[in-house]
Amino acid sequence: MAELRGFTRFDDFVVRSSQETRLPSVTAGLISGGGLVHSVEYGLRDLVSKEPATVDTLYGVGSITKSFTALSIAKLVDEGKLDFHDRVADYLPLRQKAFEDVEVHHLLTHTSGVPGLGFAEAIIFRAIGLCAHPLPVLDADDIGDFLDEVDGWAVSKPGERMFYLNEGYYLLGRLISKVSGRPYESYVEAEILRPLGMTRSYFAREQIEAEGDVATPYIVRGDRSTTSVFPYGSDAAGGLVTSLSDLARYVAMLAGGGEVAGKRLVSKSSLERMQTSYAAWPSPMLPGEGYGYGLQIIPDLYGRRVVGHGGSVEVFTSSFLYVPGAGLGAAALANGAGYSMTQMALYGLTTLLGEDPEELPMVRQERILKQLEGKYAAYKGIVRAEVKRNGSFLILSGDDIGDNIVLVPERLEEDVAAFFTIAGTARMAVEFSYGREVTGLIYGRYSYRKTGPPGPAR
Repeated sequence: MAELRGFTRFDDFVVRSSQETRLPSVTAGLISGGGLVHSVEYGLRDLVSKEPATVDTLYGVGSITKSFTALSIAKLVDEGKLDFHDRVADYLPLRQKAFEDVEVHHLLTHTSGVPGLGFAEAIIFRAIGLCAHPLPVLDADDIGDFLDEVDGWAVSKPGERMFYLNEGYYLLGRLISKVSGRPYESYVEAEILRPLGMTRSYFAREQIEAEGDVATPYIVRGDRSTTSVFPYGSDAAGGLVTSLSDLARYVAMLAGGGEVAGKRLVSKSSLERMQTSYAAWPSPMLPGEGYGYGLQIIPDLYGRRVVGHGGSVEVFTSSFLYVPGAGLGAAALANGAGYSMTQMALYGLTTLLGEDPEELPMVRQERILKQLEGKYAAYKGIVRAEVKRNGSFLILSGDDIGDNIVLVPERLEEDVAAFFTIAGTARMAVEFSYGREVTGLIYGRYSYRKTGPPGPAR
């Protein structure tokens, strides 16, 4: 494990990434030996009151909630009240044929065959004022009525294909309530939060609003951060609000094999099932990434399996990662959407493992894209162009070639970066040379050389 003094590199990365993407605040931390061993708190939890973020500041964690839902299901299986391969329709009044043969396993792994339907989006976007097509959806209790026309929308048979389905986790919340005889939130609080000492973790609006150290939610658009509201109602799919200090307790328990203070919270077999990949993740950050029960799995990070989950409700983003059985983990929380919290947690975990986080593929790509940004000129400066970074892509604009041409990375080598774009109906190669005295760009008929940094956003 890296020495604590080496964690300043992680601190610098958190601050730099947060500043570049204009996030109001981020709290991130590294976990080892059963608890939080290092944290960095960047920015303000509220831009008006100027109150700083702390490790106890409350953030919405979105889909991280799914891991709590899956853990609740696992506990009910351990108690003999449920089986992972039970049909959901045997417990819930689902009349739709699309769910006729769907098992608990299929909902946990997003392999029901039903594509995303927009229920969570309707709740979240309406709450924060971004819903262009509002639906009469009030909260999680409306899930049954919302699914009334789902027949005919299934794309594949259960188990054949992954479609990230928030609606499936709302149904799992109903299932937990049905089988346990307690409301979903009460079950999670009594069986997970309380045993872990997570005293600053809530679902209820009245509990959250009674707290003092709460991050104000923001819609971040470029240089502007607009105050928003908590999108209450995300329930078992994304409704948990917690702090870094509390989340660290949860991650430490998972990383330690399911035990807390010598007491087992979930059986080894059920936890291992949660951490087993059953479906390929459709947009992997690293090769072979898959999905288990409410958890994403990276099969190989410097020879180690890494498990975790990210979350976003637009005005809050989050992520946690851990190495099963090693007691090591990382987490990051923000009150806005900008930089990927999963990349931030991955950088932290790699640092904790004593490896070089700057060599992570996404960090390396980000570094190269930044290096290629700037103003370019062809021979004698007659034709000029400008390159700007937009997430994982570059945007090219210039004389005689047009504006906002998207350049997609294809191969990033030591001193040459190959991209492609679509020109008309043709696939067109674009090449940068860098790492020398002059950074060059070849696009179509022109050869450019970099002359300066990019100008202000237009």
